[in-house]
Amino acid sequence: MNSRLAVIHAAKKQLGLDEEAYRAILSGVGVSSAKDIATSAQFNLVMAAFAALGFKPRGAGVKYQNTAAGTNPAFISARQEYYIRGLWALASRAQDEKSLRRMVKRIGKTDDIRFLPRKAAQAVILALRDICWKAGYNPDSKAGGREEGYAVDGKTDGSGSGHGASPGVLPPGDGGDRGR
Repeated sequence: MNSRLAVIHAAKKQLGLDEEAYRAILSGVGVSSAKDIATSAQFNLVMAAFAALGFKPRGAGVKYQNTAAGTNPAFISARQEYYIRGLWALASRAQDEKSLRRMVKRIGKTDDIRFLPRKAAQAVILALRDICWKAGYNPDSKAGGREEGYAVDGKTDGSGSGHGASPGVLPPGDGGDRGR
């Protein structure tokens, strides 16, 4: 508790806040004094406000999370979630939220994708990339996930690729190594 007070007062001093601005930050979390901060959530919100004003902690000190911004390094990043949802929309048979949640539950052992640990998110991404390859989509392609000049049925698309296929999917057997 005393270390939290020390960090708060160090932040106030480093930012050069006057008493009125300091009290405004504290009142934003429902306390009138730093001694009244009872929960780590209140402390994290105060520290997030100081961080938004430019506070940079020095030394080891007390570690805190920026919960106001919604970032937690232990959970999935916004980019990972976007990528997972994109891969899911590209190659899944059942493109609904319920089936995505079942896959996240099976691999990541959590019900909600937002609380998926980063390591588990990597496993989900790899599984979805594998599903894309098996469905014939190249997840690395810039053409919306489709590999130009390939198709399963062997019909030509006129692209001159020499593979005689329409834009769409890879021919069976092409993709075994998947660029790994």
